[in-house]
Amino acid sequence: MKKFTTNKKQTGFTLIEVLVAVLVFSFGLLGIAGMMTISVRNNHNGYLRSQANFLAENMVDRIRANSAALWRDEYTGTVTTGDADCTLEEPCDFAELATYDMQQWAESLGLILPNGVGTISCNRNVDLSPNISIADPPSIWLPAPPYNGVCTITVAWDESNETGSKSGQSLTLVVQP
Repeated sequence: MKKFTTNKKQTGFTLIEVLVAVLVFSFGLLGIAGMMTISVRNNHNGYLRSQANFLAENMVDRIRANSAALWRDEYTGTVTTGDADCTLEEPCDFAELATYDMQQWAESLGLILPNGVGTISCNRNVDLSPNISIADPPSIWLPAPPYNGVCTITVAWDESNETGSKSGQSLTLVVQP
């Protein structure tokens, strides 16, 4: 029978080596977690910016669809929510539709963007010449002429910055409707 002998030399990890490895690994994980929080915040801020752009373009489309109200400066000002109703039973005229559009846009800004506010400023290059008039209401035979000017649509909101506090952001879109 053979006798088993034990070596006095250890082969393997000691508890201290394992603890040091776990400590180094946990510091690496903390760094990755910090990067993930920054990445999530920046991703959300990018989402808010794309939503602000989408909402500004949405308002441009609303303005282009109601050029008679645009010529009458119905789309200029800071938008606020309200209760203007346009229904099939009681349709709006052009001015009421502009008010309805602006109220719907203000509601969308408030729902999608944190502290979202919108302003619209439309400026004509020249007034209508004496031989051009806007029919009331415009029709297929006498539509409103193309708008001779630009509209500046500004959307403002709050987003998180690198310290976690809120910072004001804005998007300005200048278009010729």
